[in-house]
Amino acid sequence: MVALLCALAVQLTPGSLAARPVRADTPAVPKAVFIVGPTGSLTASDLIDAEKMAEQAEAAGMEVHRVFFPHATWDNVLANIQNANLVVYMGHGYGWPSAYTNTLTESRQDGMGLNTFDGSGTNQYTYYGATKLKESIQLAPNAIVYLNHLCYSAGNGEPGMAIPDVDLARERVDNFASGWLSIGARAVFAFGWWQHLNYPQALMTSDETMDQLFMTPAGGASAGSPAGFTGWNEARFDSERTPGATIHLDPHKKYGYYRAVTGDLGMTAADFRSTATGSLNGSGNSNDPPEITSLTAGDGSPGGPGAAAGQPVSFHPNGDGIDDTLVLSHTVTRAAYLDATVADSNGHTVRTYSVWSAQGTTTSEWNGKSDAGAIVPDGLYTLTYVPRDSTGATGTPVSVQALVLTAIKLGKPSSLAFYARDGDSLSKSVKLAVSVSEPAEVSWQIVDQAGDVVRTARPASQASPAKLTFTWDGRTDSGGWAPDGWYDSVVTATTSLGTYSQSREVYAGAFRATPSIDSPARGSSLTLTITSTETMSGSLIVHVSQPGLTTWDATATHVGGNKYRVTLALESGGDAGTLGLVIAGTDKGGGIQSSTLDLPLR
Repeated sequence: MVALLCALAVQLTPGSLAARPVRADTPAVPKAVFIVGPTGSLTASDLIDAEKMAEQAEAAGMEVHRVFFPHATWDNVLANIQNANLVVYMGHGYGWPSAYTNTLTESRQDGMGLNTFDGSGTNQYTYYGATKLKESIQLAPNAIVYLNHLCYSAGNGEPGMAIPDVDLARERVDNFASGWLSIGARAVFAFGWWQHLNYPQALMTSDETMDQLFMTPAGGASAGSPAGFTGWNEARFDSERTPGATIHLDPHKKYGYYRAVTGDLGMTAADFRSTATGSLNGSGNSNDPPEITSLTAGDGSPGGPGAAAGQPVSFHPNGDGIDDTLVLSHTVTRAAYLDATVADSNGHTVRTYSVWSAQGTTTSEWNGKSDAGAIVPDGLYTLTYVPRDSTGATGTPVSVQALVLTAIKLGKPSSLAFYARDGDSLSKSVKLAVSVSEPAEVSWQIVDQAGDVVRTARPASQASPAKLTFTWDGRTDSGGWAPDGWYDSVVTATTSLGTYSQSREVYAGAFRATPSIDSPARGSSLTLTITSTETMSGSLIVHVSQPGLTTWDATATHVGGNKYRVTLALESGGDAGTLGLVIAGTDKGGGIQSSTLDLPLR
């Protein structure tokens, strides 16, 4: 199945063009780099296919590098891809022509969709197009690029779109291949479906041309499908983007354009092998097993052999979205699988899983669930990671401990903001809630941004399982009004296993203002985005006080809902100091209200 195209994003990161040297005392083997980017619900199947092909490459004798979701960042790609002989990419494809832009924009198009940051989710990705490939990557001579499950790369658009005519398919294929061909690739294969042919084995054992490999039919139950050459209405063209290159399209009568190859189609597998740049030591197939040199959990608490004694980190997988997962950071001497075992305080195994780690430091997660999919009981758990390479060689087990604590579960506030000081019936309080799931000592406080307690909702006392609520009216323990600002509703629970706190944030005040710059300069412009807590009856006025100048007013424009915006042209005269901004307005109940924002003025 072809990955769906989603929202677009851009991130520019420079890379190095340095080629990795080959050891003189080791026979060179092709260097193969497998990249899997985030593709929403299809990410898991892409990972399965990429791992299957990576194992084929290892079995065929290639040096293999895995740059897999959720660590498939641009930086990680650049650290592995230089001077590669084979590049396999599975992920989002953003090609052209498409429905998203009228012009070819190769800062984003015809490249790869990668993790926006290390550990980003399946729907968080950034496009690095052909321009970025040309700026930062150099492949080995006679390199081959293999694109699998991408939209646009083989001619078809996205699922649900009409099958294109041959000219549109040719243009998409030509554009998608051009960036890769410009950085050293001699042939670019593009397939929507998994292919019946074991390409790594064929590249290592045959002398067939790229076109002959492309024209290998699928066998068995896959015969006649886009899993291999169909031969129905095939077409060949000279490339317009890459002089001297040939495009070979192999459409399917029912499914359309899911198979294409572009480049020097007469190049042979022997040519591919002749410029090998890797070594088996490079992929971790050395005599020494991989080792974990560091394993930490959550907030960086030390773990592993010889670590200093200390309290284990805790996390709280109760479904409230606060600290629901335990993040582990591990450093390995070379790329390896990490086989994890989670055991309870009695030594009983509750969960096993495996993750792939590139060389260096990466992260993984445990969601607090057992192999049966249920959240484990509260208690102390030991997570043991064993590094294992593709040959089965294992390194020294390393362990770290973590506490699962779930006595309290915080509900969401009834509203994000409230304003009680004007005394009307609009947004006069906020209702907060916490569910206690087991007997515990529970305290509850409202804390300001400096960490000072302004209101005690519940002093520390024993609580039975129940739902507790507290309605805050904006007053302090002394009965006065709390100043405008953000506050944390902090609930702390103590059981025999330990103590932990969780918090929800609320805003008390009439207006929340976000400045376009935190420290504006005299003579510059400053834009305020203002959100009113209550619905207003008219415009908002901003009183502007610059040191040494007369106060002046500006009117904020209503942009929808409770949101307003104003751009202030600050005076060039006066003095540096504090820029005072007072936002004022009248709510629909007739209440007059205001909030103050002070900014350092340069």
